[in-house]
Amino acid sequence: MRRLHSNERAGLWPVTLAFLLLVLCLWELASRRAGSPDYFLGPIEIVNAAVVKLVHGNVLEPALRSSSRAFGGFFLGGAFGVALGLLSGVSRTVRNLFDVPQAFVHAIPKISLFPAVAVWLGFTDASRILIIGLSCFFPAYLNAMSGALGINSRYLWLCRNNEVSRLRTFLQVVLPASLMRTMVGLRISLMVAFILMVATEVVGHSDGLGTIVMESYQEGDYRQMYAAILFIALAGYLSNLALESVARRLCRGQAMEFGG
Repeated sequence: MRRLHSNERAGLWPVTLAFLLLVLCLWELASRRAGSPDYFLGPIEIVNAAVVKLVHGNVLEPALRSSSRAFGGFFLGGAFGVALGLLSGVSRTVRNLFDVPQAFVHAIPKISLFPAVAVWLGFTDASRILIIGLSCFFPAYLNAMSGALGINSRYLWLCRNNEVSRLRTFLQVVLPASLMRTMVGLRISLMVAFILMVATEVVGHSDGLGTIVMESYQEGDYRQMYAAILFIALAGYLSNLALESVARRLCRGQAMEFGG
């Protein structure tokens, strides 16, 4: 079954690559058309701008600062989300305790809370990581809870009848059985982290890639703006690949839901 799935993925690569090349070629031709606006750059010009910025060495430091904020918030929100989600899935008491608060706060755009948090912490990395973590919490929480709620009740019944401790049941039954769905939630949280990373750097003074995008836009330097966007996209893509690889190793032998 796994070999069949791998063969299907391998067979899709030529189609995906051909479609991507077609889109890039059409994009490049459209950007070279006479009368196209200055802000409509082609992929070749954007890549050249990114290479120049990388060679001159003035992008690595902002990229590292932005990544530290994104990953800091991701690990903070993801850890709390998974822990509380699994507990809510196996305990009705915990679920009832958090159900109304999470539904209430989940509906609030987290970036709207940034000024309120900044009143206490200032426009600092701590406030940015807190907002990113809060945004990452909900996908991790809801998917972990969904995974725990979907466990076959017979497994838990067997554990109770064999007098298996709650801790051992949680570690050996609940966690492995809900792991696949939990990893899906963490992948969503990771992408949310990069979105909020940019949003929190745009609002308030900062020194990351999001700030480069906004300042370049205000100065009309579209080459640098698109180059910074490309670096953000690459960081998110590589991070997603790394997390997907971890998920596949942890969920080996289970039916995958990672869309790849």
